[in-house]
Amino acid sequence: MLALKRILFPTDFSTNAAGALAHAVRLADFSGGEVIVQHVVDSYFEKHPHWATLFDLHEMQKFMDRYVDVNMPASVPKEDGKVRVRTVISKGKPAEEISALAEHEMVDLVVMGSAKGVVTNQVIRMTNRPVLAVSSKRPQDASGGHKIGKIVVATDFSEHSKKVIQYAFDLKAAFDATIYMLYVIETNRAIQFAIRQGHFTDAIGKMREWATNQLINLTPQEFIHDPKVIRLVEQGSPGETIADVAFEVGADLTILGTHEYGTIHKHLLGTTTDKLLAKSATPVLTVRL
Repeated sequence: MLALKRILFPTDFSTNAAGALAHAVRLADFSGGEVIVQHVVDSYFEKHPHWATLFDLHEMQKFMDRYVDVNMPASVPKEDGKVRVRTVISKGKPAEEISALAEHEMVDLVVMGSAKGVVTNQVIRMTNRPVLAVSSKRPQDASGGHKIGKIVVATDFSEHSKKVIQYAFDLKAAFDATIYMLYVIETNRAIQFAIRQGHFTDAIGKMREWATNQLINLTPQEFIHDPKVIRLVEQGSPGETIADVAFEVGADLTILGTHEYGTIHKHLLGTTTDKLLAKSATPVLTVRL
């Protein structure tokens, strides 16, 4: 079963980051876990060395650290007896420091506010830990919380894709959510044009049938006949199609796996995840395969 006992929440004190905090607390709360709130101080004078002669570097750094100490509590929720909160201040490059702390603390999940996804994508590349990117476009529900009622999990039927599916079904069980299992038949513009002209229809039909059977085979046995398990096969560009499906079904969370090797790793992170972070209003959870 899924256990989220330790969640890392990096923050830059922005509104976007604050929106992700509720997700971190909600997930930790269901496991009775701990949220580690991290802020990374990037040295001002490394970016602006020409100002170093006008200020005492060490004194300025002290003021910067003091500023972080004062503002950190504003991003930390009051403890309710279930979720423990710990703060960490790191110095260096954000993605490197976030990834290093995630590995050092052996966290179960990293929750990040994703604006353009630059640092988030770097963290996804660097860490072996699952990363949840929460878009600022996602509104809270009326009660002010973040419900997980609908989950989209995308699979490519790769050798290790069962790990992503199991992660998604563990979340489904924890939140009693409806889960949408999605496979995207990747087609380029030329093939899409040919399909619109009536070509390759038999081939696409056979691919859809094969993919549907694969989704059934990937479904855990106890959920085979669950009416809250919906299997979808779409065609198009993976990143855009996943985001579109998540929007259409009103998903609260989208899950996909990322490979750590060679061309596939570069393609998946550089294309699918980038497009999801840029387009999707749904929080995106990446699981390293």
